[in-house]
Order: sequence, then structure tokens, then C-alpha cells
Amino acid sequence: MITWGNTIAALCLATFCASAAAAPSNNPKKLPPLHTERVALTSVSTPGGKATALFGFWFKSKSKSTDKKATIIAMHGCGGLYSSVGKEDIQFTPRYLAMARTLTDAGYNVLFPDSYTPRGRRAVCQESLGQRVANREMRREDVQAAIRWVAMQENVDTRRIALLGWSDGATTVLSAMNLAEADVAVRKIQPKAAVEFYPTCSGYSKERALYKPAAPTLVLMGEDDDWSSPQACQSLAQKLEGSDISFTLKLYPDTYHDFDAPGLPLHVRMDIPGAGKPGVGVTIGGNPDTRAEAYDEMMKFLKDKLS
Repeated sequence: MITWGNTIAALCLATFCASAAAAPSNNPKKLPPLHTERVALTSVSTPGGKATALFGFWFKSKSKSTDKKATIIAMHGCGGLYSSVGKEDIQFTPRYLAMARTLTDAGYNVLFPDSYTPRGRRAVCQESLGQRVANREMRREDVQAAIRWVAMQENVDTRRIALLGWSDGATTVLSAMNLAEADVAVRKIQPKAAVEFYPTCSGYSKERALYKPAAPTLVLMGEDDDWSSPQACQSLAQKLEGSDISFTLKLYPDTYHDFDAPGLPLHVRMDIPGAGKPGVGVTIGGNPDTRAEAYDEMMKFLKDKLS
């Protein structure tokens, strides 16, 4: 639970804590609450310089060390950050809460920018790309705002910043790591790594599309994903073979979109415009085994790139 009136608040429900546990159990161990701070961000459009007031949630590393910490900027998917929102409190989805716990336990700071709520939406999955309040370029500017904010924090090592994203947020990270974009190329602080859960790679997979990763990138997705095309990401990975910066794609069998969402049953959604085959919809659902493998892969990657 986040209490809007307080700067620091406990962010944990019992079911969420159980979901965030490393392994399922009939009697899950009760975990201590997470603490977060709601912080103000300013996203600035280019060209034009129009400023948009945003906010995000800042989770500090649980490490006792006084050293500056590696920091992760985590970009939510089209469903937004929250499972429910009330006048006095909000609840993060189990996926993002589990990730915040995993990363802070490992010694990382984490910032979750909210791209939608400040722009008047909770979620945009059911809207076409053209209808969405925050397009790819705007969300890339949100990433820039987040980088500027974390760079000003006393406990952040600006040499060890990574980007992380899911679905539309992962596609945003893909864009925000592309040095072929002028605003990315001139960025004073460049992330040292990126992790992307099931992004849409089709915009960069074609031979003529320019893509030059700013830092090593790890893409994690299911072979059976029919929302974000694994084939497009394979094409991009093949196109980048032999480049100076690594671009690694991990595909998991018998796995669909949203595989890392704790407790999400496998089901078909017919309400996602432009995704999947017409009249067929897209399949989403959690896969605990794949989630555990992907988390392990992610943590090893971050440790290697941010040490």
C-alpha cells in the first residue's frame, strides 16, 4: 500500500509479499514491508521543450554499505503500475512489487516512473498506439527525465545505471538505448546495461532500420509470445551479431507474454488493438519456472555489467 499523503509509506500487501517470495510455499514466509518515496520528475519534449510534470516511486537499496549504489530505472508496461487505485492508497501490481523487492534486496536502488497517471490514464493497453497519451518518443523522454533525477541523488553511482522494462516499457527501453536517435546519442549520462521483458522489436528488425545499442542489452521473452513477436527480436539480434555492444536474446519454450506476472492464469485477450492475429487475440499468463530462470538470468547480467 502507498499512502498518498505521506512521502514514505509501506508498500506491501500480504498476497503481494507472498508473490514476491523466491519460491512458492503452502505457508509463505511473511516478508517485511517495502518502503518507497513518491518523487517528482519533469519530462521535457524535443523539439519544443514542453515540460510535463510526472512522478515516480523511489525504492532505496537495502544494502548497509555507505558506498554509492547501482540504480535501475524500471519502465512499466501498457497496463500501468497499479492493480488498484483509491483516494487514500494505491497498490502496485505483484510483478512490479516483486521486482522492487528482488532488486533492492540485491543492493540496487530502483526508480519506477509513472508515464500514465500524471497524463490522465491508469492503463492504455485497450487503446490503439495512435490514441495513447504517451507515445514511444514521449516515454523515451520520460526515461531521460528519470536519468536526470537519479543522477542528482547522493547515493547513486551514475557510472552504474541500468534500464529495465516490460512490454511497452521494454519497447521504450529499446528505443531509449538506440544511439541512432539524436536525443539518445547526446545524452550526458548513458546507462551501462538494459534488460527488456518481451519488447516489440519490429520497428528495428528490418535491415534498413538503424539500431545501435548504447550498452549491453538482455531481452527475455517466450517462444510462444503472440503479442510481441519473438521472430522480430531474433531478426534484430541477428542483425546486431558482430557489433561491439552485445545484444542477447533469451527465448523460453512453452512461454507467453506476461510470463513473469505472479499468479496470472493463462488466458486469451481480445481487447488489444493491433496485437496478434485478427479475430484470434493474444495469449498471456504467468509461468513460474520461466520467471525464476529469467530472474536468475537478469540478476547475473546486472551483476556482470554493473559491478
